[in-house]
Amino acid sequence: MSSAVLDELRPLIGEGEAHFVGGCIRDVRLGRPVVDVDVVVPGDPAPAARRLARAMGGSPFALSEGHGAWRVVLAGRTIDVTARRGGDIVADLGERDFTVNAMAIPVAGGGEDVVDPFGGLSDLAERRMRIVSERVFADDPLRLLRLARIAHELGFEVDPDAQRLARRDAHLADRAAGERIYAEVRRLLAPDHPDAAVRLLDGLGVLDVVLPEAAPMRGCEQSPFHHLDVFEHTLQVLDAAADIAAHPDHYLPRHADRLRRSMDETVGDELAARTALRLAALFHDIEKPSTRTVAADGRIGFMGHDRKGAETTRRILQRWRAATSTIRFCMLLVAEHLRLGFMVHDRPLGRREAYRYQRATEPHTDASVLISLADRFATRGVRARQSYVRAHAETADELLSLVGELETEERVPLLRGDEIAELTGAEGPRIGELVDALAEEQAAGAVTTRAEAEAFVRG
Repeated sequence: MSSAVLDELRPLIGEGEAHFVGGCIRDVRLGRPVVDVDVVVPGDPAPAARRLARAMGGSPFALSEGHGAWRVVLAGRTIDVTARRGGDIVADLGERDFTVNAMAIPVAGGGEDVVDPFGGLSDLAERRMRIVSERVFADDPLRLLRLARIAHELGFEVDPDAQRLARRDAHLADRAAGERIYAEVRRLLAPDHPDAAVRLLDGLGVLDVVLPEAAPMRGCEQSPFHHLDVFEHTLQVLDAAADIAAHPDHYLPRHADRLRRSMDETVGDELAARTALRLAALFHDIEKPSTRTVAADGRIGFMGHDRKGAETTRRILQRWRAATSTIRFCMLLVAEHLRLGFMVHDRPLGRREAYRYQRATEPHTDASVLISLADRFATRGVRARQSYVRAHAETADELLSLVGELETEERVPLLRGDEIAELTGAEGPRIGELVDALAEEQAAGAVTTRAEAEAFVRG
């Protein structure tokens, strides 16, 4: 077992009984890129952390002085240096979470013998997640999410005993700090097949604890246009959103380059739009259960679930301490996820319709189109038709073309707000309304001169 990353760090950590531990050992054995490195030292970790930072141009800071933990942040990599727990490295490993994370190799001397007191190597070979001790989740409830996240990332099975213990202790999951829960959820949704990751978390009994708003979606029957309840539909939308964002050349080939660029943009919390899209997909129908109605003729409706869902999305993400920009992104997508579907029957679209859509969804117009398309793909009930899917995709294609045209144009306002006030006598909010209405007329090409603009605002 060798890793250029670990070999580079060896002379910088210093002599003594230091060990590389945890996930970096696991990832080296699996041939995965080593991004996060954990080092355990027998004494004060601060000198080793500062030495690493000086040598590698990183920034050291104390994660937890009370528990002896320091972090060095480098470009694309972090190194955590912690004080050894217990009398020796075996005792330290006994405090860790899963056997595949409870292995170590000595830093000094270039030794490659793995310290593996709990059978982590065997579990790596068997692609299995096992716990180190019965108290693993009680010691740190965040490990309940980490179990699902790491298993999903690695494609490992969760050992039956680990499943049993997770279900027993699942009620503890929300005791972790909101920002720590959010960090695990972000990582849980990032790999391929995020729907399977959520299903794994749900199977361990953890989802309803950290996201109690999801529980009412189970068994919430929808209209005949749907073939699944709200929960299962949500997981299918999550899967579709991930695939569309990853393969725009298949779904919207004329706009593939544009969509790849927009999905690569950072939304907030170091989240690319493609991952934030998955978060919004998870929340998009979260208020369907509370808005469900059944008419006298048996028709099922969910009036207002989009707007109410946006507010619930805000509360959830605030509880998780998400960045304001991420909250706005997800709220916008949830609030507007029905808008494109309403436009299908308005085709062919004009510049006015495209402008209105753009104004309602900017600066995340592309993402709003993708979540709407994902929602349509996951709606396959007995009253649904394949032609509905095709029409929705064609509408998305048409809309993006028009939005692209509008974005490339430089339209100088024909009248300023103060000029409109002087011409019309308008005051307060009415001035803004007229400014917006005139901007729409310009975008639509209905007003092209100052004289026409003056005539328009005068009514």
